[in-house]
Amino acid sequence: MRRMLLGISLAAGVAAAAVAAERFDYQVRGNMFRGFKGDEAAFKSAMATIDTKLAENADDAEALVWRGVGRYWQAGQAFRAGNIAGAHDLSSAAMADLDRALALAPAKIGVLVPRAGVLLAAARSARDPAKARDLAARAAAAYETAFALRQDSFAQLGAHNRGEYLSGLAESWAIAGDRDKSEGYLRRILAELPGTPYAQQATAKLADWNDRRPLNCQTCHR
Repeated sequence: MRRMLLGISLAAGVAAAAVAAERFDYQVRGNMFRGFKGDEAAFKSAMATIDTKLAENADDAEALVWRGVGRYWQAGQAFRAGNIAGAHDLSSAAMADLDRALALAPAKIGVLVPRAGVLLAAARSARDPAKARDLAARAAAAYETAFALRQDSFAQLGAHNRGEYLSGLAESWAIAGDRDKSEGYLRRILAELPGTPYAQQATAKLADWNDRRPLNCQTCHR
């Protein structure tokens, strides 16, 4: 669990993929990411913004998914402090937020991408192979839905956004155990994003499927 929770902040960077105007994440993600790097005041500000939004509307799906991201980070903090029970409670609350957000808005990119990023991080670090496959399959499902919603405009997205989608899909399917689907996305990265960090990681993965280095978040939050 420790590795899973420590990986959440990295995967939160995946939530920056697939940006759209006037989305709730613009109000919180900057402070949230600064909080992951140690700025406690910034993190509290992000969570306060989320709480205010949920006080206005308890069913705001984007606020819920971002509260889930924040709660996973808090769970990691609790674990590192030795509060194991608290860490489990927070991680369970985080998953409840992610699941409720999806139920409320199953076709909203601002929900799907943050959810997928957190689930991928959990899958990447899970010690139980069956649990890792399950989490990764759920991440892949969220990525696939978001990817389908973006098809009409995908070619116009920047290299970063396209790389985050394709690498998130490739890694999720790889951990889920579907190498064919993963390879399809890896080869698409090579064809569409040559010379980028995404292509470098895709090449390494195709050469060695035991290479467990993250494929996504190659050009953001570094």
